[in-house]
Order: sequence, then structure tokens, then C-alpha cells
Amino acid sequence: MQHIQQLFSKALQGHDKGYDTAYFRSRIPELNQFSVSDAFIERSRAALLEYLRQADICSGCQGFHACGKQGDMQGFTQVLEPYKGQLNVSVQRCRPYIDHLAKKRVDRYASLAGMIELDESFQFENYPQEQSKKYPKLMRYAMEFAMGFQPDDQTPTTSGVYLFGPPGVGKTHLMLAVFNRLRERGVPCLVVRSDSLFDRMRHLIADSQDLEPFLDTLSTVPVLGIDEFAQERANDFTLEKLFRIVNHRFHANLPTWFTSNYAPPDAYRRRGEDVNDSVYPLRSRIMKMCMMAHLEGSDARQRHLRSLT
Repeated sequence: MQHIQQLFSKALQGHDKGYDTAYFRSRIPELNQFSVSDAFIERSRAALLEYLRQADICSGCQGFHACGKQGDMQGFTQVLEPYKGQLNVSVQRCRPYIDHLAKKRVDRYASLAGMIELDESFQFENYPQEQSKKYPKLMRYAMEFAMGFQPDDQTPTTSGVYLFGPPGVGKTHLMLAVFNRLRERGVPCLVVRSDSLFDRMRHLIADSQDLEPFLDTLSTVPVLGIDEFAQERANDFTLEKLFRIVNHRFHANLPTWFTSNYAPPDAYRRRGEDVNDSVYPLRSRIMKMCMMAHLEGSDARQRHLRSLT
């Protein structure tokens, strides 16, 4: 943290004579909030002008990739703070830069996580009309989430969704439509298939590779989707790792979307018994952190079967 008068060179002095104290008080509410004197504003006009210039650049932000700031100020924003009756200015990493780093990490481990390559053909616009009309509340929530979610958002639309029902009723299509829209908006997100998730864990272990980057990425990505949940063959070790991922996301309030042929109470049950001691607390967290959505209907994949006979 530096004193506001020491931030900028003397070369800036002399170019700020047309700005009086009323101008700065109208443009920078903190000056009134912190009861800064007119004399201090007069002494700090050059620095305050630079603060406003930086703020104007940030107001038109189009993301870190298009940051309009120069040199070391890229990825930073300025914050005015009171200090011993005056003001200090500190710099901190801006939200777009933090999101940029998160996206880089997600991209780096996308193949490691067995990420589904999102097919851009899965959109809200071509989602089956009969399902859209049958489940208007679900469609409204999915679209609001896809268009409105922001990392660190704490609004009611941050809950994930557990989509379950028989094959071919549009579960994966709807989830991919949500994630395609999030990706278009620059929100870091990942979609993994449940079988790929477990296979990747086994391969990493077999190759004596570090499992931590893989687990950390899935645990912390702002939005995670798990397709075909509970439809793979899992063992004690991989289920415990899955619990770790879900448990972290549960406590961090990070939205997670699931698709599954199984209702939550039936996930990871074989012959009426849970396949692992961690299954019950896993299901409990999922049901708490997600909105439930049961989809029914005919298998859309079988409507246009081709025959050679």
C-alpha cells in the first residue's frame, strides 16, 4: 500500500488545473464518505485524475484478454482506503483476471479430467419442444442460470441441478445447453462423464502420477457438470475421491449439475445396498446442493431409426 501522493510522477503535476474539488467529490464518492478535506484533494489532483482514468478503463472492461490498461496495471484495479485521516490507494487483482486464471487452469486440465468436448449443436433453441412445454419451471431456471451465473455469485440461482430419468429424454442436451451458454459468456466450467472420471483416476494411479491437480480442478472449477452419474463401475477408492470433490463443492457453494438414469436415493446401490460407506453422505450432499428434476418421455434417439430391411 502506498500513499496516494506518492503513486505518480511529478510529470503529471500541472495538467490538472481545470478540475476543482467539487468535480472530484462528484466523481469519487469515497472522498465524502471518508471526510477528506478540500486541501488534501487540491494536493492530490494528479493522483485522483489517474485514479479516475483507471476507473474509466475498468468501466468498459470486456475481460482480461482485452484489458485496456498498460504494463503492470493490467489485471489490477485500484481501491481507495482511509489511512490516518487521509487516503491511501491500494491495488488488487480484478475479477476478470481471477476468472482468466481460473479458465487457464480449467483448460490446462480439461483433457486430464476427461472433459466432454461440448458440442455446440446442443442449444436451448433446439431443445425438444415437447420437453420444454412439459417442464417450463426447469427450462426457466436453466436459462436464468446459464445467462446470469457469475463466479462467487450467492443468489438463489446458484444451485446446481440433478437431472434424472430414462435414456433419451433430453437430460444431457439440457445440461450441455447450459454449459455451452456459460462457455460463450466466459464462465469457467467443465463437463465430465462419470465413467471417464473414474477411468482417469485409475490411469493416473497406475502411472504413478499426482492426483491432486485433477481433484483440485474438479473441486474448485466455478461450475461442474457430471454426465451419466452413477452409471459406471466404481470402487471404494474412486468413490472416496468423488466424495471429496462433491464435499468441497458442497461447502464452497459451487454449483454442480448432474445427469443420471438413477433417482438420487438409488445412486450407487446394488441389490438394495450401498456399494460404499461414503455413498450415503455423498447422496445426502447432492440432494442438499441441487434442485431435483425428474424428466420422463419417450426415447428421442429411437424416433428416427434407419433400417436396411
